[in-house]
Amino acid sequence: MIWDPHAAEIAGETLLVLRGHINHIFCVAYSRHSNLIVSGSADESIRLWDARTGICRKIFAAHTDPVTAVAFSNDSTIIVSASYDGLIRLTDVQSGLLIKTLASDKNPPVSHARFSPNSLYILAATLDGAIRLWDIGLGYNVPARVVKTYRGHESRRFCTFAAFNEANQRAQTVVSGSEDGEIVVWEVHSRKVLQRLGGHGDCVLGVDCHPMVPAIASGTMEKDKIVRVWVQEEDGV
Repeated sequence: MIWDPHAAEIAGETLLVLRGHINHIFCVAYSRHSNLIVSGSADESIRLWDARTGICRKIFAAHTDPVTAVAFSNDSTIIVSASYDGLIRLTDVQSGLLIKTLASDKNPPVSHARFSPNSLYILAATLDGAIRLWDIGLGYNVPARVVKTYRGHESRRFCTFAAFNEANQRAQTVVSGSEDGEIVVWEVHSRKVLQRLGGHGDCVLGVDCHPMVPAIASGTMEKDKIVRVWVQEEDGV
């Protein structure tokens, strides 16, 4: 469903309802210019929608298990998708063709995936307690490879998100939720844990970072049901 954020304050106006998936929808994402929406579902499909009309433009049969994450590249030409089948797929938006498949050695279920700000890397969280940074190798005949692996959080049962905190003033960092109720912050290059943010009373599933302001938003499961916003202090990381 798409709402008008301004009218919703007054009348709760629903602009569009997008229909087509035959099982619950796990993930959605807007393109950079908000003209396209991509959705992933437990029906194992990915759908590309026109955000203005609500018409489904394409259906991608990219996975053999529920889809856990979808996201656009910075220029909205590529979709990354992740699934419980352990695969990360890169799909061309225009043609619908599969560009590349990324998979770890033991093929653990992938709980989240997103592009780096320059769209040259994929940050992928898996249910083996790891977050991997992939160089996707979009050049001619260049294989994708894992260049960094981050550990120190708990992620075995639930789909916890990971994000780049590009607005951090002191270091380039990766942020993730954890099943123990913490938010873990790593330095990108050294993989060192810089900070653990406590305060939630349940598993932290969702995290995201503001692209220009050093702030992190986090959300949890039903025992807590709280969204917190964390801001960087002058002497913080």
